[in-house]
Amino acid sequence: MKVSQLLDGLSIKGFDLDVDFETDVKDINIDSRNIKRKAPFFAFQGAAVDSHKFAAEVYASGKVPFVVAEHKIEGVPTVVVEDGRKALARACRNFFGKPDEEMDSIAVTGTNGKTTTTYIINEILKTAGRKSVLVGTTGVKYDDKFIYMDSTTPPTYEFFKVLRDAKDAGCDTLVMEVSSHALHQHRINGVVFDVAIFTNLSGDHLDYHKTMDEYFEAKKILFTPEYSRVGVIGKDSEFGERLLKEAEVDRVSYGITNKSEITAEEIWFGLSGLRAKFVYPAGSIEMESSLVGLHNLENLMAAGSGCIMLGIDAKHIKSGIERLKNVPGRLEKFEKSNGAYIFVDFAHTDDALKNVLEALGSFKENRVITVFGCGGDRDRSKRPRMAKTAELDSDVVIVTSDNPRTEDPQQVIEDILVGFENADSVIICPDRSKAIQKAVEMAEPKDIVLIAGKGHEDYMILGTEKIHFDDREEVKKHLEVSEC
Repeated sequence: MKVSQLLDGLSIKGFDLDVDFETDVKDINIDSRNIKRKAPFFAFQGAAVDSHKFAAEVYASGKVPFVVAEHKIEGVPTVVVEDGRKALARACRNFFGKPDEEMDSIAVTGTNGKTTTTYIINEILKTAGRKSVLVGTTGVKYDDKFIYMDSTTPPTYEFFKVLRDAKDAGCDTLVMEVSSHALHQHRINGVVFDVAIFTNLSGDHLDYHKTMDEYFEAKKILFTPEYSRVGVIGKDSEFGERLLKEAEVDRVSYGITNKSEITAEEIWFGLSGLRAKFVYPAGSIEMESSLVGLHNLENLMAAGSGCIMLGIDAKHIKSGIERLKNVPGRLEKFEKSNGAYIFVDFAHTDDALKNVLEALGSFKENRVITVFGCGGDRDRSKRPRMAKTAELDSDVVIVTSDNPRTEDPQQVIEDILVGFENADSVIICPDRSKAIQKAVEMAEPKDIVLIAGKGHEDYMILGTEKIHFDDREEVKKHLEVSEC
């Protein structure tokens, strides 16, 4: 690929005459510790590191023909751009042949429900004969291929590479979760989604965004012409109402409690799932789902509304919804031989925990037992809020560890305990395996046990080390022991 092709569409403010726009480049350099030959280096101000400071050293290696940066690097052939992150995204998209242009695309953003919504959409698309690539919290999936990713929205280079591979494998539709971090950092700049969905917004990631307004503004980026064509916005919240007013693209609303363009009627909930009729301007869809709770009805409505806007017909929406049996780590259900139910869920914010506990609490016949913790090196403000939520909607609360990372697990627990009105009644068990064992063993007939926070994750981060740990495996293991 020629330099001129790689830099096509970038907002270039200036460049050195030493930069040859007709020469060939073989790749793109981002990491100064792993430099590839005949590949320009892209420098930008990151969240923690400004890679401009490595540019001169990288060029001195003799492997890099020039640098793309936000300001001139003395002694280094430089292409100066308006925004280094946007420039990197555009260049990566060019390098991998703009694979998004060859696919339909639908994006989901919000605090809660992103993963479940994308899984529902993916199942609907499969029913409609589409071949989609699913990108999100649980990794990248297409065909029988799975690629693990560390973040909800992959880093720029990896994202466009995997999208190119998926397109070459025959995928015709992109379904992805888009995080506020990715939007704020312009990780996927250049992609304009056919449909963008907003689920909801509640307190999370305030260690990064600092305020709810900043968090909202990051999410709102997806609903501009630079990123999407049509918005599908959940109306049943303050931030949904606000986004409907402030979005810069055509949009449609969905919701249950407020008057929306797409809504639900004839609703029934049970531990076996739910039933409802979707009502939209062109008709209605009667459907059943094995997913449990009001929050999952909202996820189903988000997915169904998005697929309507993508042009999928009603029969395939209905069939796809009814075919999906579960989403990894999202209210995955296990049953103890005495009739107690145990659920594993990813809920790791106070709002998500509240939604799940309210959903399960509506079927309560005996006790609700909740096991949860909070991640280390992450938003500390939500720790007491999660405690308050758990205490309000549970009969028994077990506080444990959840990816403590480099924080002292006991200190994380102490931060959580501040939120309880009656902390003396809380069971503290820092060893997560033992906490799950205790919950399973103490579960009596008709009890409901919720193990929250990790869901699909199959690891625990202790210090800087990642070890294997899966809540679902732990439940199965302790169920086997308790039922012997």
